[in-house]
Amino acid sequence: MVPVECSTCGTSVLVSKNSAAQTSIQWEVDSTSCPQRADLPLGETCPHLSDSIRDAVFSGRLEVLSSDL
Repeated sequence: MVPVECSTCGTSVLVSKNSAAQTSIQWEVDSTSCPQRADLPLGETCPHLSDSIRDAVFSGRLEVLSSDL
């Protein structure tokens, strides 16, 4: 798992991408540290955090383990 920091609020999570469609997120702190989290339905990821994860993939900081892209 690779640390990824949200570019909006700075919350840090550990992330692994096993495929283009599958992302695992492990919160290093309580998930309520994300100011958007309280307003999201259960199981939804903050769009700002999703953008930061996508940016980490495109910049090469986070590898997608499967080549099904």
